[in-house]
Amino acid sequence: MLKTFLLCLSFLSLTLAEKFRFDNYSLYKVLPKNVTQVKWIEELQNAEDMFDFWSEPQSHAEYVSILSSPENKSYLESFLKTRGINFEITLPNIQEVIDKETVKKYTRTNTRSMTWDAYYPLEDIYAWIDDLVATHSSVARRIIKGIKISHGSGRKIIFIESAIHSREWITPAVTNYIINELLTSEDEDTKAAARDFDWYIFPVTNPDGYVWTHTEYRLWRKNRRPFGADIGVDLNRNWNNNWLGVGSSGNASTNTYAGPGPFSEEETRTLSEYISSLADKIDLYLSMHSSGQLLLIPFGNTTEPLANYYDAIKIGRRAMGALSVRYGTPYTTGNIAEAIYLATGTSIDWVKEAHQVPLVYCYELRDRGVFGHVLPADQILPSGEETMDSILEMIHQARRLGYMNSGNGLKASILSLAFIFVNFYLH
Repeated sequence: MLKTFLLCLSFLSLTLAEKFRFDNYSLYKVLPKNVTQVKWIEELQNAEDMFDFWSEPQSHAEYVSILSSPENKSYLESFLKTRGINFEITLPNIQEVIDKETVKKYTRTNTRSMTWDAYYPLEDIYAWIDDLVATHSSVARRIIKGIKISHGSGRKIIFIESAIHSREWITPAVTNYIINELLTSEDEDTKAAARDFDWYIFPVTNPDGYVWTHTEYRLWRKNRRPFGADIGVDLNRNWNNNWLGVGSSGNASTNTYAGPGPFSEEETRTLSEYISSLADKIDLYLSMHSSGQLLLIPFGNTTEPLANYYDAIKIGRRAMGALSVRYGTPYTTGNIAEAIYLATGTSIDWVKEAHQVPLVYCYELRDRGVFGHVLPADQILPSGEETMDSILEMIHQARRLGYMNSGNGLKASILSLAFIFVNFYLH
């Protein structure tokens, strides 16, 4: 009864609420010059809840992205100027960028009507997956609203999860592009990758949050579970690995709220159980995020080179070299703690430590501090192309170092599995 009541409340709020607008909200790219300035920015983050930090102030940070409401801009600018901290306003009115975001509707029965110059709402992504399954029924099977691409039994698995942070729209767009390439590309390397591995791909792993970003509040990050007057858990702080450690919060009003306990959320609990059922076959696990142009490996609680750090870094750097060839997009490779910030309770740390999956990476896709989470739709296709290039190179380099093996046989296999939390939240 309680679940039904909460679900009704969620839908009631959808009908009664007016979509939030970000008129004259500004995105600041803050450029600290030394550790002292980073500390001041960190103090601002900890002392005030009036700003939305899109990136974290860390000692090695090249920049920190901060979103400010019009009411608080003068305070922020005064804070920075009095401390000699340089900044630039990359988006003076973020609502203008949101208004220009191209959101399309998918045309049923024509899978190619999904294009790579627009973003799509959840129901259209799910409809597209359904139609892909029908069109490619010999190799693709819907797992509620994930997809398995398989050319036969006995293969190792590449697993991709995306959009666990709901405002990062570029991630399901790129993930859908990868799905499309695996099913339709005529490129020989892509066809070999599709053939040689079983691909388990979930474009949207935070469906409630993703719907909310389309209908009510474009920059929502968490899921939509109520906690008194507050709403939502950061699903990428809710995994049972160093849960509620550094880089996460016990305060439900924050964007990094880790939840009342590890795997407290339907999304993470069900997804982790599903991953556990496949773990002994997973060779490569990819988590898609934005932004910052980073390729991250575990772990987020230490800069120590744990597990197969050096091999993972070597493979990752070569993959990012391949990524940069097409458009010159630079990426940095490192573990979470050294390359971006300290963070615990993340999916990739849990996958690595709980199941010793050989290769585990997190992509932080485009860009570097100009648009952040409101990346224009004209960057979807180039982001998809370069990311696909890097995944193919990652597979190649992993094979060279003995981490991944080719599959055998071409017999088609269909498998129906349940990913139950999607049903609970959206039906």
